[in-house]
Amino acid sequence: QETPERLYRNCLLQLHKKIRALNECKFRRRRIEVDIAELKSKLANAKTFDKQRHEIDIEEKEYQLDNELKLIEDVFIEVETYKNILKHLPVFTREEFEKGEAEYWKRRLFCGLKNEVLSTGQVKPDTIKALGQIGINVGRNEKGQLAYTDSAVLPKEYKEEEKIISFNKQL
Repeated sequence: QETPERLYRNCLLQLHKKIRALNECKFRRRRIEVDIAELKSKLANAKTFDKQRHEIDIEEKEYQLDNELKLIEDVFIEVETYKNILKHLPVFTREEFEKGEAEYWKRRLFCGLKNEVLSTGQVKPDTIKALGQIGINVGRNEKGQLAYTDSAVLPKEYKEEEKIISFNKQL
């Protein structure tokens, strides 16, 4: 149910998050390396228990560095995945994305409507309200079947009359 525009935007947002995570990781690693150097310096002059504490602290910091490497590897894999998805999508402008949002929400709300009808035999008032906000009116036809009108896509001559379109025929 995801539109190409939304998939494109989602990939870009995820890429941005991953790049930001890599940069944060880079700074964290640098701080840890400084901490290790400081601890090693202190270790050289430490005695007994302080020496043992510094050795444990160094070991812990080195463990943190190893974990950071695993995170970096995972992020690189995710970045490549998003790049691969983007290679197969057209490039969308912000305006094109905004136009595609109406279709995305229509699909998403209809999917929710369908799931509600199949699972409970009813449509929740919030779903009906959300559909109404995008120009789709839900009700029952003369046979008592769930039906809707889509004033956003009906020809101008039908907008005033808003004929009921059978739900079953549209999905």
